[in-house]
Amino acid sequence: MPSPRRKITVLAAFRTARESLSDAAGITPGWLLLYCVLVLVQAGLPGAQVVLIEDLIEGGSGAWGSLLGLTVVVGAMYPFAQVTTTVAQRMMLRLRLHYRVELAHAAARLSPSRLAMPDVVTELEASQSATHPMSDIASRPVQVLGAAATSAVLCAAIWSFNPLSGLLVLAALVPTVLAFTLISRIESKGWPQVAEHDRKAAYATEQLIQQRSGTELAILGSGPKVAGLIADRRAEATWVLDRMIRTAMTLEVAAAVLTAVLFGGALVALVLEDAGGAAAAAAIAGTISGLNAIRQCGYAFGTIVTAAPQATMYRRFVRSVPPAPPQSIVRTVQSVALDNVSFQYPGAAAPALRDVRIEARRGEMIALVGVNGAGKSTAINLLVGSLAPDRGRVLIDGTDAGGLTETERLGHFGLLVQEFGRFEFALRDAVALGSPTDVPDEHLRTALAAAFAKDLPLDTQLGQQWGGTGISGGQWQRVALARIHLRNAGVWILDEPTSAIDAEAERAVFAELRRTRHTRITIVVSHRASTLVGMDGIYVMDDGAVVQRGTYQDLISQPDGRFARLFATQGEHPLNSAPH
Repeated sequence: MPSPRRKITVLAAFRTARESLSDAAGITPGWLLLYCVLVLVQAGLPGAQVVLIEDLIEGGSGAWGSLLGLTVVVGAMYPFAQVTTTVAQRMMLRLRLHYRVELAHAAARLSPSRLAMPDVVTELEASQSATHPMSDIASRPVQVLGAAATSAVLCAAIWSFNPLSGLLVLAALVPTVLAFTLISRIESKGWPQVAEHDRKAAYATEQLIQQRSGTELAILGSGPKVAGLIADRRAEATWVLDRMIRTAMTLEVAAAVLTAVLFGGALVALVLEDAGGAAAAAAIAGTISGLNAIRQCGYAFGTIVTAAPQATMYRRFVRSVPPAPPQSIVRTVQSVALDNVSFQYPGAAAPALRDVRIEARRGEMIALVGVNGAGKSTAINLLVGSLAPDRGRVLIDGTDAGGLTETERLGHFGLLVQEFGRFEFALRDAVALGSPTDVPDEHLRTALAAAFAKDLPLDTQLGQQWGGTGISGGQWQRVALARIHLRNAGVWILDEPTSAIDAEAERAVFAELRRTRHTRITIVVSHRASTLVGMDGIYVMDDGAVVQRGTYQDLISQPDGRFARLFATQGEHPLNSAPH
């Protein structure tokens, strides 16, 4: 009795085959139909060869016709095989394109809250790897059916000489089918291990060859250490592959021996039955011709079994991402607030936020200040909706933001995170990412000018790895700030917006922010006292709570307060950072 695990595997394989054929019928119907026709024609060639060879050897009035027919059949086998393979490859390319584009659109619809889940990122990476084997599945069920047809035609042709020989010829194909099925099951366990080692090796290789990380490693003299990590991972992948190849070779040799024994039995049965030399020769030639096609049956079925878990995961992931309406940017927001908000991360020993109250109104610039781990990033994530509060409310224009969808909520914000993206596209495209809709070049130039980054043409390719322009960290940050200017949402959240910019440029950036503050709400997360002067309100956070609030002048007048001690610890007392 088959085990439940094996039964589930087979059912998953059949479901995967059905879904892949359905995809091919919808995406590339012409190539699928042509492939099916070619496979079916090929399936009949070995049987036809048996009949024609027997007629030719037996002689008679139709000998010349048999010779001509045999010439056509034998001559067509190789071209048919080549054309069939080419058609399968062209169908595969179109399916792979479809799956990769479909996955890209699904990834683009992921919300920040889902992207924050480690399992989602893992599934996304695994789904990306699955697009390659998935694209190869659609041809496999047709190949299995073609092999079955080849077996049936051969068996029928030889049966007419001797039924036992026909059955033995059919049985001679079973060991190879079983061998390749076992090989595929072994590969289904081995390939994920290889992929894991290769993925880690590829990541380490990228760190070694990318300009920024590679330069840092070269300066540190640590490149050989990374090369050692790459060597270890590649070696692990090689050993796994070596074991798989050794096992596959053993199984194939065993299958070949059993096939030879059964095939020999078929010939003996023909001789004992006194079927004649013509029948024996025809049976041998036909079986050899059909053997390779039928031999691939096990491999084809094994491929489906191996790819089924990956295909199932891919389809589950893609279907789990609901259609998302286009994001609509809300230009005017009158107020935002965290109203007595508390939040604790799962598994954490203590709350990340405790009864936090923060409020900002249109035209105001406020700042969140505190050491790392004080709760600033958690407060921001709760505000934009990446996290949901355990207690309290997040208010936008006085209304509980929990009633908004995540897409609707995000439309209120322009967020510049500290680890901003360095998108190595053309400058035009890198800035245009600030808006979900297409914008004219003049808007891009205006945004770049507002971020003091107008010194590069819009067609400039960013990033030296693409043969483009290498720009400094400060220039990258200005490009990121230009995206926020272009977006021009009702609430700007800027996390260390000038951390990579020199002091003079920093003053210019904040002067521009203050000049245009009346058009929005501006929330700044900063560790620099110099950026806090002129803020309408500063919230000092410590251990998940707001421990001080007030203007810059209010806070520096309290030398024993957390604000003063915070900057004194950093070697930058706020009194020394105030303008003279």
